[in-house]
Amino acid sequence: MGMSKVVTNHAAERVRKRAGIPKKAVQKNADTALDKGITHKDSTGRLKKYFDYLFLSHGTGTNIRMHGGYVYIFTHHNLVTVFPIPNCHRNAVLKIQKRKETG
Repeated sequence: MGMSKVVTNHAAERVRKRAGIPKKAVQKNADTALDKGITHKDSTGRLKKYFDYLFLSHGTGTNIRMHGGYVYIFTHHNLVTVFPIPNCHRNAVLKIQKRKETG
């Protein structure tokens, strides 16, 4: 069996409450964020510093993605929590997302 991605109850609640994602779509949303979200290595400048801050404040083994206006905090492949990307970083995230999609 492959590596299963787990969404904790806390994370599922956060995705539903903060991103307005229905219960049935939570797992798919987490998978998409993990697969297509922006990573630390995609980022530069102030956004990279923000990734560093998130990494340090959320402990080791943390896998952070930014996708669809939200920050997704994973520990290994388990989604732990979700919160909005601060407004000051949204444009940088959108720019990187577009660049990744057009390849």
